[in-house]
Amino acid sequence: MRPSWASLNDLTAHAGLCSLSSDYFYDLSLEAREQPDDREQSRVHRIKSEPFDHPPPKAFSPDYSVNLSMPSHTEELNKARNCAQIIQFAPNGKKYSNTQQARVEPNKRLKDVFGIDNVFTNETSVRKMEFLKEVECLMLNAMKMTDHTKDGNWGNLSHQAIAFLDDYMKRADTGSLDLAELTQYIVLKQSLCYLFEGTDEVLKKSDTQFEDITYIGRRINELWIETKKAGTNLPKEHQLVWSNEKALHNALRRVTFTMPNPSSSVPGGFISNDMGIPSRDPEIPRQNPLNLLLPAYETMWRVVMRCFLEVQHRNAQKSPDWLAVLRQYLEDLSDPECKPNEAFHKSSDATGKVCPAEIVKEALRLYPPTRRVHRMFNGEAVAANIEECQRFSILAGKDPLSFRPERWREICSEERQAFYDAAAGTSWIDYKRLKDSLKREEEALGHMPFAYYCAADHPKTKEFASKMIALLVAVLCHGLGNNWELEDPTILPPTGMPLGSDRGEYEKLMLKRRIS
Repeated sequence: MRPSWASLNDLTAHAGLCSLSSDYFYDLSLEAREQPDDREQSRVHRIKSEPFDHPPPKAFSPDYSVNLSMPSHTEELNKARNCAQIIQFAPNGKKYSNTQQARVEPNKRLKDVFGIDNVFTNETSVRKMEFLKEVECLMLNAMKMTDHTKDGNWGNLSHQAIAFLDDYMKRADTGSLDLAELTQYIVLKQSLCYLFEGTDEVLKKSDTQFEDITYIGRRINELWIETKKAGTNLPKEHQLVWSNEKALHNALRRVTFTMPNPSSSVPGGFISNDMGIPSRDPEIPRQNPLNLLLPAYETMWRVVMRCFLEVQHRNAQKSPDWLAVLRQYLEDLSDPECKPNEAFHKSSDATGKVCPAEIVKEALRLYPPTRRVHRMFNGEAVAANIEECQRFSILAGKDPLSFRPERWREICSEERQAFYDAAAGTSWIDYKRLKDSLKREEEALGHMPFAYYCAADHPKTKEFASKMIALLVAVLCHGLGNNWELEDPTILPPTGMPLGSDRGEYEKLMLKRRIS
C-alpha cells in the first residue's frame, strides 16, 4: 500500500478560490466533509503508519523515474508526508483536538487588515458545509449548470473575459502595458460578475468602474504585501487597520450588487435587509464583500499571470504548441455545442498530445495558489510548504524547476487517461470515481495545489478553478498575441528556472508594443 497525502482546501478557488493567509483558503480539513467514509479513514491511517521507502505508483513513467533508495528521495517523501499531516491537523500523525483554532490563529491579522469575518477567521463557526454549498451554487450558476451531473456552458464566461480585456486595452497606454494591473483587472472583474448577480450590467453603466476595479485590485495587493512586511511587531498606531481604508470601502460598495440566494445564517455570507435584498457593507465584517471576493481573486490573478508568462514570454521550444492549444480552447468555448469537460481535456497530436488541463496543472505545480499552509498547534506556529513539495523529483522527475506541461502525460498515465475519457462522457458516477482516483495518485507524489478539499476542484464543480485559469490565460494570449514583448527581458530568470513567486514580484513588469 502506498501513502496518500491528504490535501485540503476549502473554497480555495472560487474563480480560483485560492488565497489569503498562507492558508486562508487552503483550509477545509477532514471535518469539512462532516464524517469521512471508511475508505478515507483508511487513507489517513496509511499516511501515519506506512513506510516511505516504497516505489512510486506504477503509472509513473520510467523516463522520469528515480531511485527511491537514495536518501534525498526518502527525505522528499518524508517532507511530503509531514506537509500533509500539518494540512490535515495531524502533527506527527496525531489528530489535533481544536482544528478550528489551529486554522484561525494564523489568520487573525486578516480580520484587522481586511475586515473579514467568515468560516476561516471565526473561531466559533460551525457552519462550514453551508458556506461551501453557497460557494458551489455560485460556481454552478456561472457555468449554467442545472445540477452537478451536467456539463454546463462556459460561453458567457468566455465572452465576458474577452470583453473585459478589450475594455482594459481601450483605456491603456497605446505603447506600454502594466501586465499585473491588466491581469488583476480581468480576474477581479470576472470574479465580481459571477459572485454578485447583476454586476456585469451595472458596471457597463458606471462611470467609475475602471478606476474602481483597478484600485481595488492594486490596494488589496498592497495591503497584503504590507502585512507580510510588518508582521505584528509594529506599534499599534502604525499597524494597518481596515477602518482606515475609506477609499477601498467606497470602491467596493460601487462594484458589488445583488447576489442570488443570500444566506444570513452563514458566517461570511450576506445579511438581508427588510426588503429581502442582501446588503453589503465593507465596514461590517459579516457583510464585507471581501468574504467571498478575496478567495475568488487574490491568488488567482498571480497564477494566471505566471502561466501567461511561461506560455508566451519564456521562449520555450514548445511555446507555439501551448499557444495553439489555448487558442483552440478559447474557440471551443465560444461554440454553443461545446462540452467544456471534453474541451478542457482534449489533446491534439499536432501539439504533442498536451491539453489545456495539463498546461494549467503545470502552472499550479510550479506556482500553487497558496505556497504555504500555516497552522498553530499548542501555541507553536508551523507551516506546510506546498510549493517545495510540488517541486520534488518524486513528482516532476529530472527537471522539476522547468515549466513543461508534457510531463503530466507521464505521471499517473493510466489513471489520467481513464479520467480524460470519463470527462468526455456523460456518466457522473464514472467522472467522480476516476477524478478521485487520479487525485489520490497525484497526492501520493506530493501534488496538492488545492490541498485536501476545494469547492472549486470538487467533482461537483467540474474543475472550475482550473478551467477558469485556462480561460483567462487563453484570453490574455489571444488578446495580446505577438504584438507585445517584455520591456525588460532580463527581469525574468533564465529559461528552465521558475519565475519568482513572491506576491510583489513582477508587479511592475511592463510590456511594450512590438515594432514590426
